Amino acid sequence: MSRNREFQVGAVIIMAVIVAVAGTLWLQGTTFGRATRTVEAVLESAGQLTEGNPVAYRGVRIGRVASIMVEQDGGGVRVSLLLTDPVTLPDDAAVVLGPESLFGDWQAEIVSQAQYPRYDFYEVPAADREAGLIGGFALPEITRLTASAEQISTNLADLTDRLELAFNQETADNLARAIANIEAITQEVRVLVQQQSAVAASITANADSTLHAVEAAAVAARRSFERVDGLLADEQVDSIVTNIRIASAGVRDLAVQLADADTGLGATLERADSAFVRVDRIAAGLEAGEGSLGRLLTDTTFAVNAEDVLRSLDLLLQDVRENPGRYVRLSIF
Repeated sequence: MSRNREFQVGAVIIMAVIVAVAGTLWLQGTTFGRATRTVEAVLESAGQLTEGNPVAYRGVRIGRVASIMVEQDGGGVRVSLLLTDPVTLPDDAAVVLGPESLFGDWQAEIVSQAQYPRYDFYEVPAADREAGLIGGFALPEITRLTASAEQISTNLADLTDRLELAFNQETADNLARAIANIEAITQEVRVLVQQQSAVAASITANADSTLHAVEAAAVAARRSFERVDGLLADEQVDSIVTNIRIASAGVRDLAVQLADADTGLGATLERADSAFVRVDRIAAGLEAGEGSLGRLLTDTTFAVNAEDVLRSLDLLLQDVRENPGRYVRLSIF
């Protein structure tokens, strides 16, 4: 009886050990012979991620976090992801570290960088990316969010204090006056818009009348062109052109004749020039008082005497006409 009991206890212990080992292996994500691959990601920080946390893609768990270590140069954190499902990752794959649930457990989610353009993913060199290394981004922890919220609250408090200092009764009165001024300006702008609308309507009416006038002028011009075309097609135009051609020939002949007469005209002009020279010389002599005519023009005494002689001669002729017997005696015998 004691031996059976010992056997049962031993069997229970062995089963408990097997269950514990299997549970541990299951919790650690042991693949039990399935094909796996490792993807490494580099981030600025790991947040609250720990080894063994799940790796998800599109909300489905596809592996676990194998290891977390700081880069040798201290410029980032390298996270090894052990993937158990043969999933084809996007070309711009990246890792986002964040809470898996509200209880503080974290996970590593593989995403496409194009879906999260605001995230500042770690910049991986092209050579390392071709080798399979991807970048990542860790969401802020709750403590960082709390600190940020506290800083925001402090900033809001400072802003509130400044607003209380700036927004007093005087500011309220100024604001009310500004609103009243804006309302008055709005009324003036409305009146101006109405006036401009009336002016625009008048301009539109004038433009319409102008367009009608232009249209009428275009119609008249078209009719004139049609008449001109009819005249040009008439045979009288040909005769007119022929007459103009004959007249042009006559003018050409007249020009030739005038060119032939140019020599005689030149001689005549030379004789006229010599005559003008002589007249000029006579006029100069008269102006200088040469000769009787010159003395008559320049000497006032000579002119007076000549006038007296002419007057006496006139009296004498008048007396001869009146008393011819006094001067002429006619005797036949």
